[in-house]
Amino acid sequence: MKYLFLAITFICIVLFWFAVQRKLAVIVYIVWSLIISAAAFSGFFIQFPPSFGLTLLGTVFTVFYCTKLLADSMVNVYLLLAIHVVRIPVEFILFALFQAKILPREMTFIGWNFDLIFGITALIFLIGSSFNRKIFNSQLFILWNIFGICSLSIVITLGILSSPLPMQMMGYNQPNIAVLQFPYALLPNLIVPFIILSHILLLRNLITSRA
Repeated sequence: MKYLFLAITFICIVLFWFAVQRKLAVIVYIVWSLIISAAAFSGFFIQFPPSFGLTLLGTVFTVFYCTKLLADSMVNVYLLLAIHVVRIPVEFILFALFQAKILPREMTFIGWNFDLIFGITALIFLIGSSFNRKIFNSQLFILWNIFGICSLSIVITLGILSSPLPMQMMGYNQPNIAVLQFPYALLPNLIVPFIILSHILLLRNLITSRA
């Protein structure tokens, strides 16, 4: 399962690399991910869980920085949309982590995580756009991106509130300790940010094309 997750992470990086014109944003994230990976692999987050909360703040800063870098960058909408398809296998990995008792039920598709729906619909949009590119300018696509960001926000909130951090408010019987380990620490620090950035860039591209 770890190798599958690493493969998904690699796919996300490759897709985002070729989807955006300015590679500096991707390089920044690769460097940040290597730092996170080293800390997780050494067991640092397991020994000092509150330190993981600080990395999330670093990730938020990195997302804002990359958004600024990509503000006027040309993008490939097909590759950005393809990134969302990885939400399908990620959801099954989360379910497996739940069964392994290192992730709370609420963070899975049998709980309050609706990301599987957005992964499947991303695949439908991707196939549909091959026949009619105007789908990218539809009101439905706008709503899909907005609700997709909302869905990720819910998952992020659940992940934080169920982690063994000072702000933990749920998941006491089965806390979210998976993200403190390698390679799953890259889920909130790389895969989720790439998906959010993809939503933002798709919306920006749509607004720009309508202007």
